[in-house]
Amino acid sequence: MKNWNYVGGALATLVLSSTAMTAAQAQELTLTMGHAVFESHPFHDAAVRFAAEVDSRSEGAIKIDIFPARQMGDVKELMEGVQLGTLDMTVNSSSALATLTPAINAFQLPYVIRGYDGFAEMATSAEAEAIMGALDEHGMLGLGLYDGGQRHFLSTGAPVTEMAGFEGLKTRVAPTELFLSVWNAVGVNPTPMAYGEVYSGLETGTIDAVEINLTSIESEGLFEAAKNVTLTGHYFWPGIMLINQGVFDGLTETQQSVLREAARASVEPQVMAVKAYDEELKAGLTAKGVQIAEASDAFKAELEAAWAPVVQDYADRDPLIADFVARASASD
Repeated sequence: MKNWNYVGGALATLVLSSTAMTAAQAQELTLTMGHAVFESHPFHDAAVRFAAEVDSRSEGAIKIDIFPARQMGDVKELMEGVQLGTLDMTVNSSSALATLTPAINAFQLPYVIRGYDGFAEMATSAEAEAIMGALDEHGMLGLGLYDGGQRHFLSTGAPVTEMAGFEGLKTRVAPTELFLSVWNAVGVNPTPMAYGEVYSGLETGTIDAVEINLTSIESEGLFEAAKNVTLTGHYFWPGIMLINQGVFDGLTETQQSVLREAARASVEPQVMAVKAYDEELKAGLTAKGVQIAEASDAFKAELEAAWAPVVQDYADRDPLIADFVARASASD
């Protein structure tokens, strides 16, 4: 039986493929990977799973040195480092990369991907790989699409269980065109704010709510400042594993195959581990006094209708997005 448990970096059951290489087949190679999150975050778990797959498939010939928690820089610095080649690899949020490659917005269009099983399927689809392939224009190669947690709605007031409850709520969103469009469409007052300011914003009343994943509610202690969660599951918070294009091109074909297949093999275990961890967090947050409400099917249908024009707008902008939306719809 496979073990999907998420324990802040615990490893998945490893399945080796025919590309496993002997030490004699490969030169010793060490790649440096930095990321911006703490070791309890799903992106670190993705890095650890990938590194273990690489180690097993190369029989120790390829090592991935992981530097978490902004040791190698913040999100922007890490992305720039991989672009310039001063850093070999990173796992970075897709929303940060959408400024370079707008097609990446496909991964966070509301209700396009349905649930964790749907994410695991779409993450390794040809349509997702085509979108990540556009990053090569910026000196980077996207090896894999991982998940940071499905997003829900956390509020300081009453749980939002119908559309009218959104009206006028000062809601923190990441400062991108997509998220402003998404949240304007349901009537909140979208308030761009740095991630590190969310706790104080909720505590002081600067904001009334935030759309966020359960892992962040726990790891950032947001449950101390806001007590009501509505499980809307509106979109995910993906991360893309990046490698500098020049570094990758300089590897042997066997080494390249190891990295590609290690990424592909580690996606589903990582996504399913986050799914399992979410279930643990629901119980844990409830024990800490958080009220957790399931969004009804009727409420979700209203949300989907409100967001449909946003999804269509982005699909019309780019055929890569249109293809991704069509594939996801066919998989429902």
